[in-house]
Amino acid sequence: MSEKDRNELLRAIPSLDSLLADPVIEPLRQLHPQFPWTRFLRARIDDFRKTCDTGSYQGKSDRDSVRRHILAAATGHLDSLRHGGQRRVINGTGVLLHTNLGRAVQGPAVRAAVSAAMARYVNLEFDLEAGQRSKRGLLMNELAAIASGAEAAMVVNNNAAAVYLVVNTCSPPGRVLVSRGELVEIGGSFRLPDILSRAAGEVVEVGTTNRTYARDYEEVAKPGDVILRVHRSNYELKGFIHEASIAELVEVGKRKKCEVVFDLGSGALYDYSLAGIKGEGLVSTAIEAGVDCVTMSGDKLLGGVQAGIILGSEIFLARLRQNPLRRALRVDKITIAGLEALLRIYLFDPAPESEVAVLGQIHEPVESLQARAKAVADRLAARGIEAVELEAVSDKAAVGGGSFACEEVASAALAIRCPSEREAVDLANKMRNHTLPIVPRIKGVEVRINMRTVLTDEDGDLEESLFELLTDFT
Repeated sequence: MSEKDRNELLRAIPSLDSLLADPVIEPLRQLHPQFPWTRFLRARIDDFRKTCDTGSYQGKSDRDSVRRHILAAATGHLDSLRHGGQRRVINGTGVLLHTNLGRAVQGPAVRAAVSAAMARYVNLEFDLEAGQRSKRGLLMNELAAIASGAEAAMVVNNNAAAVYLVVNTCSPPGRVLVSRGELVEIGGSFRLPDILSRAAGEVVEVGTTNRTYARDYEEVAKPGDVILRVHRSNYELKGFIHEASIAELVEVGKRKKCEVVFDLGSGALYDYSLAGIKGEGLVSTAIEAGVDCVTMSGDKLLGGVQAGIILGSEIFLARLRQNPLRRALRVDKITIAGLEALLRIYLFDPAPESEVAVLGQIHEPVESLQARAKAVADRLAARGIEAVELEAVSDKAAVGGGSFACEEVASAALAIRCPSEREAVDLANKMRNHTLPIVPRIKGVEVRINMRTVLTDEDGDLEESLFELLTDFT
C-alpha cells in the first residue's frame, strides 16, 4: 500500500462521536448502557489504523466502505464478547484426555460436589466441631494419601507447580539432576529445563538422550542434590536405550544423601491394564519403591479436576508446607470438592468405572460404539440426509493427556463420506463453527466422529446438530 493510499484511508475514518450515534450502534448502547462504548469503539478505530499501517486492509477507501468495515468489526467483536469464549463442544476426535478440549470429563458425583461448593458456603478453613479456624484441604489430603499408599499428600494448582514447589523446597539454591532423555517439553511450549532452572540453583544433565545409568547419577551427585526422574508421558524411546530403575535411583539417593523425586506427569490410581492398556504403573508402585515424593496430575489418568498432587513421606511434605510459595499455588474450594468426591470413588466404590468418566469411556465395548454410530447414521438417513454417505466404521482412539504415548484403543466412528477432500474440509469447518460445535477428524474424503469420545448422553445432540449441518450442506 502506497503512502498516498494509506493517508486516504486514514482520512476516511469516521469520528468517534459519529460511530457512537450510528443507527447500528445506538440501539446496542441503549441495550447495554453499562458497556464502555467509547473505549470499545476507539479500540476498533485503532485496529483499523493498524491494518492500514500493515497494508492488510483489502476493502475500498471511500468513507462509507471504511465506516461499514469498522462497524462490522465492532459488532463482530461485540458478539464474541457476549457469546464467545469457553463453550461446550462434542469431542469427536477420539482423544479421551484432549488437552485443548478440557481433558477429563467429570462424572455425576464430582459434578454434584463441585456444584454444591459453588452454590453454597462451605467449611473451607473452619473446624465445625471446634468452632474455630482450621487448615484447608485436610480431608482431601488424607484421602489422597490413603488412596496412593503415601504417608502424606498436598495439592497445588497443577503438576508443573507441584514439580516447581518440590524442587524449589528441596534444593534452594542447590542442584537437581535429570537425565538428558527426560528433559521434555510439555503443552503450551513449556519446557521442563526452563521450569527447573527457575526452581533450583543449577540443573545438571546426566547420561545421554537414549541411555542413562544409575552410575551416571552417582558420579555427579552430591549430598543435598535432588535426583529427579521424569516420566516420558508424551513420547516413547525405542531401540538402543537404557534408563535407571526407580529402585536403583533410590539406592543412589541413600548412598549420596540425595532426595529422589518421581514426576509421573499423569499418574494413575487405577490399573489401566484391566482395560487392555499397558505401560502405566500405579502411583502406589512408585511410593513403595521408596522415593521421597511423587508428583502427578489430577485431570489426566486420575480423571478429575486440574490439580498437582504431591505424595510422599510426612517429613518430606512438612518441609513443603513451610515454603511461602505454597500459598501462591494453593487450590480453591472447587478443586477440593471435586478431588474429595473423586478420591472417595476410588476408595469406596467397588466399580469406579461407573463413576469416573474416563474409565467408563475406555471400558465401553467396541460393539456398543459401533451400535451407537450406526443408530445415529440410520436415524439421519431416515430423516432424508442422502447427499452424503453415512456409515459406522472401525476406528482407533487414544487416551491422550500426555499418557500412553503409543497406545491405541479400538473404537468405532460415524464416517461422513464427502464427494471430495475439499468438501470434507468445508464440512469439518462448519461443524466446528456450529451452534453446538463438533470437533471431528478428517481422513481423506471422510469426516469422522469417533464415538469413544462422544459421551453416551450426547448421541441425540449429535444427531440434531448433524441434521442441521448436513441439510444445509446438501
